[in-house]
Amino acid sequence: MTRNSYSFFFIVLLFASIGLQKLSAQPVTTENAELELISEQSSVAPGDTFWIGIRMDIRDGWYVYYRNPGDSGLPMTVNWTHDGDYDISDIYWPYPKWKDVPGGLTSYAYEDSILYMMEAVAPEDLNPGDKITLKAETDYLICEDVCIPEYADLEMTIPITDASEFNEAWGPYFSQTRHRLPATLTYWQATAKSDDSTATLKLTTDAFGIPDYTSVIYYANVAGQIENGADQPITISGDTLTLQLQKSTYKSGEIDSLTGIVYNEQGWDESGRIKAMTISVSTGKEAMAATENSFSVLSSQFLVILGFAFLGGLILNAMPCVFPILSIKVMNFVQISGDDPRKAKLHGWVFGAGVLLSFLVLAGLLLLLRAGGQELGWGFQLQTPAFIAFMTFLMFGLGLSLMGVFDIGYSLMNAAGSAETGDGLRGSFFSGVLATILATPCTAPFMGTALGAAITMPSTAALVVFSALGAGMAAPYILLSSFPALMKMLPKPGAWMETFKQFMAFPLFATAIWLAWVYGQQTGINGLGALLVGLLLMSIGIWILHRWQATQISSGARIVSRSTVALLVIGGFLFTTAGSSDTDMSSQSANGSYIDSYGVEWEPYTKDKVDTYIAEGQNVFIDFTADWCITCKANERIAFSSDDVRQTFKEKNFIMIKADWTTRNPEITRALESFGRNGVPLYVIYSESIDEPMILPELLTPGIVLDALNGVASFETTLSMNSNLRD
Repeated sequence: MTRNSYSFFFIVLLFASIGLQKLSAQPVTTENAELELISEQSSVAPGDTFWIGIRMDIRDGWYVYYRNPGDSGLPMTVNWTHDGDYDISDIYWPYPKWKDVPGGLTSYAYEDSILYMMEAVAPEDLNPGDKITLKAETDYLICEDVCIPEYADLEMTIPITDASEFNEAWGPYFSQTRHRLPATLTYWQATAKSDDSTATLKLTTDAFGIPDYTSVIYYANVAGQIENGADQPITISGDTLTLQLQKSTYKSGEIDSLTGIVYNEQGWDESGRIKAMTISVSTGKEAMAATENSFSVLSSQFLVILGFAFLGGLILNAMPCVFPILSIKVMNFVQISGDDPRKAKLHGWVFGAGVLLSFLVLAGLLLLLRAGGQELGWGFQLQTPAFIAFMTFLMFGLGLSLMGVFDIGYSLMNAAGSAETGDGLRGSFFSGVLATILATPCTAPFMGTALGAAITMPSTAALVVFSALGAGMAAPYILLSSFPALMKMLPKPGAWMETFKQFMAFPLFATAIWLAWVYGQQTGINGLGALLVGLLLMSIGIWILHRWQATQISSGARIVSRSTVALLVIGGFLFTTAGSSDTDMSSQSANGSYIDSYGVEWEPYTKDKVDTYIAEGQNVFIDFTADWCITCKANERIAFSSDDVRQTFKEKNFIMIKADWTTRNPEITRALESFGRNGVPLYVIYSESIDEPMILPELLTPGIVLDALNGVASFETTLSMNSNLRD
């Protein structure tokens, strides 16, 4: 190759490298750190909430500061300079490291590397094929023996697609950082008191025995509260850990409250995974005494949670999500009891085992995914369109089977209804599994509190709560099948059972219609069309199965027909899940608000929006809901259709916020957790006239809502009267 050829090749490589740099964000290297703006998603959909972060690799021996830097220093600040409003949250601060620095000072710092995580929301008015560019000016102080102020201008471009895609390169980095974010743990209770020179923080739990913790540190969220470098001696007595803190010399008067995080090197849960938990507790003597008294009944509180779980599982049997499958099961018990009561008892216990095991599997999967950094809640599988499509196919196929259109013998469809032979035991077990899956969209009364508490407990305690839920749901069928006297109260077997069997196909078809509607809400009109085409292909396959029955055709024709059926059913499902999203947003305004069918105007939920309204003293009503939640839809129809309810909301100037959890939304999941809940529905009222947010019951009536709103109004009247008296 000639010299000119080498020169030309070098120029081509140079321009190619410049072009590649324009296609992706590049890290910025300063004298002491490397910074880069990164995203957990390689692409995002319009309106989606996604995680971004500033990754910082720090020079060996150097460090940067936590939100409360300690005795000296400054934390990182971020100023967004891009065009457009992407609704980016404040930094989610991982727990820091205690660092003694020259001069007898103590800093709270990060070394080696750190990811400053934030949440962002893509604008609703973007289209697939667009791109969003985020730009940030970062300022921070980085120190070794001396401290140097540094800054970096960062930029990142993210493509807009139909659906958000996980970033394989940076996604695990975000998951690792989530393990360092402080958690809110309801099974640890905090109390505090203070005097002129000290503050005493007590942490109590009855969920497990407290190990011999040796390294516990309290980090205040704000400076000037405690002496940062002072020893924090701990003592453990029974189920209580006590931490002694020294008041800062710069703090006048007693410490009013302790708000920060408590780090434990050995972990605050049984697995040792959760290293830091958040606390916010008043040091008032009355509050201290009341809370200490409550600790004496903490074990009974766990029994109350178990009782709520059992009652919630029991009530699930009456919910419309579960009724179709359970009605079929009761019909099977009636048929079996006429032949052999002992056999009916066996089927009842097998059905109960299916329910209980399914609850434990769902609980284990939920806890496992959350331990891996996923932010999920009860009913999480129904936030996945592919799972909704599968359940729609299953309900539609089961309905056709009950109508007598086809019979697959030992197959999945027949297993759900069969209960006459040895294969029927598998059918009873599968019925319990299917009933549990269908129960997850429903949160019965008493379930919300139990689920919210369970998901924050140690894994063993959480599984006990989920077991109580499953036991409550399975109890009626175990009792019904175990006691012949109860079975005699049921109708006698007869020809009416075939009619009842066929009639029960219609609730299954209704369930399939509801699931199809949920699928359309998640994937748009194109996705719903793809689902209907998939059901059509499945119907053709079932017709072939019925038209060419196995006993009437040769073995070769049987293989061809069955292969065709499998191809049509599987192909229909794959075609459905590949359906594109084309959600109609025409009914929404530019800021995302919309008016529902009852005439109520809603704004979509974001934490920053709610915080702003609360800071402005506005009345706020938040509806945590999901399209797959039957209880939510029933509450909306009963409560929000009331003219009196709507008029009262309007008269009290309420801002109506809809927290739609139909698809996965980590911000809404965290909001639910902040109220001790792990599922929907949840209804919350904020008002300047009440000290704490008001939580409404899970089942609403117009009277319940009006009483709550009038309660807020009475507080406002009282405050107004007191103000006039003072004037």
